[in-house]
Amino acid sequence: MKVWISMLILFLSVTGLCIWDGIYTQKVFSKLENDSKEIHDALLTTSIKNLDIQNSIYELNDYWTEKMDILCISISRKDLQPVSDFLQYLCASIINENQEDAIIYSLLLNYNIIGLNQSTGTNFMNLL
Repeated sequence: MKVWISMLILFLSVTGLCIWDGIYTQKVFSKLENDSKEIHDALLTTSIKNLDIQNSIYELNDYWTEKMDILCISISRKDLQPVSDFLQYLCASIINENQEDAIIYSLLLNYNIIGLNQSTGTNFMNLL
């Protein structure tokens, strides 16, 4: 009987961790996807010198830096690295005041976030 109780507690703990991780991952990637899309759309119409866009990029970088370590529980750091790289390129574009590079990197950033969200999210294709 003691073995069954221990197994039940372990099962519930692992199941709870999986559910929490799925919800957390979905929440983080939804925010990243929305913010990166807004940044890309803003860069198409507004200069990189605009302080609002610069602040949005820096805030997204800070958010990603904070959340990436927790996402490494279930997603390989190797898979998350392109998002970090493109965010750093985007920050460097602000320093260099290079509008064209900022547009390219914001599009690549959004594309990578969408891809990670689809590959790690809960959907029918991933369940197969």
